[in-house]
Amino acid sequence: MNDQNNEDSAGEFFPAEIMSETFANRPATTTLLDSVFLPTNRIPKDLINQISGDKSLLQQQLLTQAPLLLKREEKPYWRKGGNKRKFDAITLQVYSSVCVADDRHLLEAIVSVGGMYADLSGLTLRQAIELAQINASYNHLPQQYSSLLDTKMFSGIYDYFLCDFSTLFEFLNLKNQKANKATTLNRLVRLSQMLLVLDYEKEGKALHQYHTRLKLVDGNYVPFLVLDSVKNKLSVKFDSITHLIVGVHKTFTASLKQEGAISRKRFLSVYPRLSGKHAITDFCKYLDSHKRSFVHGKSLRALIISYYNNKVRVPNQHFSRFVNNTLGEVLEKREILLRDFNLLFKPVGGNNSPSQTDYTILYTGDNSEVGEGSLHE
Repeated sequence: MNDQNNEDSAGEFFPAEIMSETFANRPATTTLLDSVFLPTNRIPKDLINQISGDKSLLQQQLLTQAPLLLKREEKPYWRKGGNKRKFDAITLQVYSSVCVADDRHLLEAIVSVGGMYADLSGLTLRQAIELAQINASYNHLPQQYSSLLDTKMFSGIYDYFLCDFSTLFEFLNLKNQKANKATTLNRLVRLSQMLLVLDYEKEGKALHQYHTRLKLVDGNYVPFLVLDSVKNKLSVKFDSITHLIVGVHKTFTASLKQEGAISRKRFLSVYPRLSGKHAITDFCKYLDSHKRSFVHGKSLRALIISYYNNKVRVPNQHFSRFVNNTLGEVLEKREILLRDFNLLFKPVGGNNSPSQTDYTILYTGDNSEVGEGSLHE
């Protein structure tokens, strides 16, 4: 983008309603980085034991000389088709902090439910708030943010989104309360600390010109209070917050279009009902990243195992329990999966043990229907 275009776009804000309508058919999730987000909210014990048991490795990781996690990705559609890439393999390396699937879901939610600034580079925090035409209470800004009000704190490598917690938590199926806001801010800390290093290859040769280092979220995210959003003004305290301005790295937002799998319209309408504690949300994204013809006739248990094996780190300890818990959660959501995915689960007879219980996935839609996922086949 040239300087003239930068001047033209600076100072524009697009409310969430306009974003949802304009980009309803644009992808809201990415398959490029999904594997680096661990499927559970706990770090696998074998990973902890590996790091703590190797002092040399631990020292290298603390000095960011060795990654915490590493994953090599090769997707068939990178090599062929009308939209084949300039690369056919990527090595993903994770440094500094490890993120989980719920962190990914929060990040994709912010992009999907938030209003977006066209370009904040060169503008101050005060100008950003005024652009959105909201009644922010500067008196309730913590010192670390109030001292930045008239500072040009925004980087050109991030796209910035404005979210209100009420809308965000409605999508995430969470109560709009202080504890969940604290959890959200903790997730943003992790997302802003995790350093991703991407190395690209073509036919086994390194493409050094595409080497990428990024942190998914700008560390200068800003939580603040909008008084108009508070019904009981007497409940307002010094740490009350209702809104967030969050910068999301442009490599991530670009990957939504280039490596996306689920439309914003579908994401916003279907996924609030797919929340759970055992990777159901992330697994359904995995389902949605494939054509329905790919999953038709497959074993549900085998597909769940495939989902876990796609991750950068599989929880080896009690792995079958993780699989069983996810399978159980899928069955709890079977009505939603029938209505919105056109998928039925037919019991496979003869397996009475919980660890062997299985179902055949049956696609009930029109054979000509592609489904949301169209990248992987």
